[in-house]
Amino acid sequence: MFNKEIELKIQALGFKEYTEIQIAIFDAFDKYNRIIGLAPTGTGKTHAYLLPMVNQINKELKEVQGVICVPTNDLVIQVEKMVKDLELDIDVKAYYQGKDRNKDLESLRKRQPQLVIATPGKLQDYAIKENALKIYTTKAIILDEADMMFDLDFITTLDPVFQAIPSSKILMFSATLPEGLNSWVRKYFGNAFIIDLKDPSKLQIEHALIQTQHETRNTVLKELVKSINPYLCLVFVSRNDDIEAVFNVLQDEGLKVTMISSKVPLRQRKSLIEEIKALKYQYVVSSDIAARGIDIDGISHIINYDLPFELDFYIHRSGRTGRMGKTGVVYSLVTKENSRKIDTLKKKNITFTKYNIRNNELIKTERKIKNGISEDELKEIRKIKKPTKVTPNYKKKNKEKIKKARNIVRYGGK
Repeated sequence: MFNKEIELKIQALGFKEYTEIQIAIFDAFDKYNRIIGLAPTGTGKTHAYLLPMVNQINKELKEVQGVICVPTNDLVIQVEKMVKDLELDIDVKAYYQGKDRNKDLESLRKRQPQLVIATPGKLQDYAIKENALKIYTTKAIILDEADMMFDLDFITTLDPVFQAIPSSKILMFSATLPEGLNSWVRKYFGNAFIIDLKDPSKLQIEHALIQTQHETRNTVLKELVKSINPYLCLVFVSRNDDIEAVFNVLQDEGLKVTMISSKVPLRQRKSLIEEIKALKYQYVVSSDIAARGIDIDGISHIINYDLPFELDFYIHRSGRTGRMGKTGVVYSLVTKENSRKIDTLKKKNITFTKYNIRNNELIKTERKIKNGISEDELKEIRKIKKPTKVTPNYKKKNKEKIKKARNIVRYGGK
């Protein structure tokens, strides 16, 4: 599958067995020119494309042979580190915001790297605008976290890049496939080989709902952290303005907590991530965008202070735990107004369990929800008396009774 040097490096990294996405990509990499890999965060996607990518590099050729494009500076740095951890004798260069642009361009005019890792903006700038990065020689280009690129409106930035390498192999990886991305995918991946492993139910993650109807989110959050003792917990907030407030709530509880947001300078964020990896903190408060650059093993718990505006981000949040076969738990603080979002997530094959907190203890208030209806809801529905005669509007009236029965279980009332 790989050359002898790569095989030895894989053994040195401690790989015991490959994940499902890795096996699928390793098999498909040399067979297809267009590949789409859909899989949850934390299933080994990066090594799935990284290992066959470096395997195909000819060390004698001093030209660009592989390009990896990721949406954020943090992810560029993360992937660069993963390449360097392989300790291969190949020329790797990472390009991202914050590096000296003039120095990058001067270096490119002297020699071309063999493997490039860059953000979409840097790729367009150096390869298309400046024509300093000669990507037309590349054998393959990887587009990772494609759904995030779409969310950040980076996708159109890549059009001139792909037009410059029409015959190169292109692989796209994503945890989800937003509808808005479909036309772009059809344009460049019309006859692609698709590997779809994005079913979140395959991960060993418990999804827990905690109602906040009668108390503030901060009150429930304080009760929750007294009820758990995570190895490492990520606390997600949807609004950047709430990050510091939630951080203060947890700090006031005497917890080892830090916060990461896009406002934190890149250099400071890098050192902060190293501190998190060293387990200096037990809780990390973060926004969705900032967390996408965090690759940390051992995250045991996720707390959704609120549900994300875009539900695809729920999949990304959840994917920070339960990684590589480990277990994890995701707690979401929800209100009655979130019921539609919860129903949508259930349709994505996510099973939820509802909890209350009493005396610093989490107590299940209903059994598991499957296919959109919990066992307790079914029990309440079965109490509905069947009419002796089928009257006009029977189906409509029966639907209303079923809805009422489910609401009794969910919310304790109408």
